[in-house]
Amino acid sequence: MTTVLFRVDDRLIHGQIVAAWVPYTRATRIVVADNQLPGNLLQSKILRMAVPPKLRVEILSVRQAVTFMGQQRSGPGLLTIMLFAGLEAVVQAIDEGLCLTELNLGNIHNAVGKLQIADSISLSRSEIACLRTLQKHDLKITVQPVPTSPAIDVFTLLQRKGW
Repeated sequence: MTTVLFRVDDRLIHGQIVAAWVPYTRATRIVVADNQLPGNLLQSKILRMAVPPKLRVEILSVRQAVTFMGQQRSGPGLLTIMLFAGLEAVVQAIDEGLCLTELNLGNIHNAVGKLQIADSISLSRSEIACLRTLQKHDLKITVQPVPTSPAIDVFTLLQRKGW
């Protein structure tokens, strides 16, 4: 299985994923890595209903998702988008052994006390710390809501804000 996109998006499966990223990447599967979602059957069912019937969806804990990704074989037509609800899950996934070189940031919601660095990306101090941890793993981390938008380096955006 080839992973065509690793993405942090707190909305997980939604219109931008289904209407823009799936066709762009030609993905045939979405793996959601989240520690709370597998236990929430209603929310999991809603996410599964958001995708076309031919698109396979796996909703797993971060540890299970890393194991699943490591056990999958490559082959023609096996193209996967891996989604994380937050940066903490990406750090955990790397600690669990997930190999990735690029990470796309699609949406991290705004809240009081967060630093907004792009229209759809606002970061708390702990999220910035996660980015710094990920930076040590030589990841290319970009902000790109949809494939037709330019990919912008997240650390360039942080520098512009004085971080």
